[in-house]
Amino acid sequence: MKLEKVNIKHYRSIENVTLTLPHNRPLVLFGPNNAGKSNILSAINRIIGERYPTYIEMLDSDYFQRNQNKYPTAQITAKFNKPLYFDKWGNDYKVISVSYGHNGEINNNLFHDGLNKKIYPTNEQRSACQSYLIDAERNIQNAFNYSSSYSLLSKFSKKIHEALSSEHKDELSEAFEQITSSFEQTDEFSSFFSQFSNSLKGAVKGFVHSLAVDFSAYDPNNYAKSLRIYAKEGNSIRGFEEFGTGEQQVLLMAFVKAYMEVFTGENFVLIIEEPEAHLHPLAQRWLKEYVVEMCSSGIQVILSTHSSEFIDAEYLDGLVRIHKEGGITKAIQLSAEQLCNFCIDSGVPENLISPDNIVDFYSTKLFLDQLKGMFAETIILVEGATEYFTLPVYLKRIGYSLAEHGTEIINCRGKDAIPLYWRLFKAYGYNCYAIFDCDRNDTQTKMTFKDIFDEENWSTDIGDCIVKDNFAYFGKDFESYLRDEIQDYNLIEQRISEEYSISSKPGKAKAVAQHIENVPKFI
Repeated sequence: MKLEKVNIKHYRSIENVTLTLPHNRPLVLFGPNNAGKSNILSAINRIIGERYPTYIEMLDSDYFQRNQNKYPTAQITAKFNKPLYFDKWGNDYKVISVSYGHNGEINNNLFHDGLNKKIYPTNEQRSACQSYLIDAERNIQNAFNYSSSYSLLSKFSKKIHEALSSEHKDELSEAFEQITSSFEQTDEFSSFFSQFSNSLKGAVKGFVHSLAVDFSAYDPNNYAKSLRIYAKEGNSIRGFEEFGTGEQQVLLMAFVKAYMEVFTGENFVLIIEEPEAHLHPLAQRWLKEYVVEMCSSGIQVILSTHSSEFIDAEYLDGLVRIHKEGGITKAIQLSAEQLCNFCIDSGVPENLISPDNIVDFYSTKLFLDQLKGMFAETIILVEGATEYFTLPVYLKRIGYSLAEHGTEIINCRGKDAIPLYWRLFKAYGYNCYAIFDCDRNDTQTKMTFKDIFDEENWSTDIGDCIVKDNFAYFGKDFESYLRDEIQDYNLIEQRISEEYSISSKPGKAKAVAQHIENVPKFI
């Protein structure tokens, strides 16, 4: 069973947000701090987490805009690809919804079918598609104890006990000394820890901790409830509090992956808040790869992130931009069809693009550094490396901080690629400004920027910079403009190039910018 869609209404900063989970790919929420990503994760975990939704208290801060009087009802709805609940008349329900303060009545929490028909799904039924939240604190002890009958360890021990009761009960009853070997003879048990070991090896290369099982206690009524999970470093037992926070989340992910591979009748929705936290850049990169591998094996993953390592055009339909407008959380999620239609509406010929090839097209074209634009508010698209490295220097000199203003400069690696990135970022609702050379004739330039920049006559082959509301261009090229604009530019460039042994064109332009006090007029 898979979670297909979630709708959240009047919960915390969220007025009305709907998210669709992609097939075998992660759902990635990205955006600035305080945009509402954690609120979305909290809402999802409320309705499909291990605690029964109607029993979870709503605080004043959980109501929309912290105003329970004006917005007394909050509602969270989940849709699945198969029925999660069957009533006593045999009716099946793929949609479940919880309303807090139903009909505006305080403490009237209703579990219903999305159309206000009351339903009574059991925790057993809900466990067919259950979420686990790895929050920013990274405390995994709750998952590996028996505090809840639906914790990871409780669910695992129940599965093992069911298998043991039917296959090894007589054998286990003979003597306490045989318990360990009896567990090891259980296919589900030995298979699980074999899978867990393999999952862990592939996930945590370089980590020194692992998980092991202890049978120090013995409960003849439930053999598997004697299981205790503990951490090992070499042959020494360690407490979970000794784990690094990055290790804790990966160990829990490996446990979930192994569980899903052995007990195929259930599904987990793993919710991870900022998986990049406390991990160095390379570790973030292979953790992203591991998340993608988990999704391809059937586990659903929803995560929030501030790292471009977790933004990948290969799962474009799973990328969700979270931002606020007037204090209200907004979400922009594009399907392949929506992005395709946006591109066609902005000038791409219909015969060149389709929903079937657009994701592959962008994943082939995009570079990791360009995806950093997903975390900005305004994006400056530049033609090449010279502008990319030089503009920040001049902007800083006049007191303009790119970071302070939420601005990111993107190197498009060629003029022809500017429309490509402009369409992608505009489709996600970003402010875009383009800077480029107009070193082609008027007709060629019009063809390049058709339906994007409306300029009746392009001023080519002039030494000036033409500045417009949405774009600026150099009549010749950026380097020629600098030579004309800045006195003794050529002499300064030659001196600095020799002094610092710089041979590349972008390197020379950046070095000159750093060693002069002038600021080009167009800045």
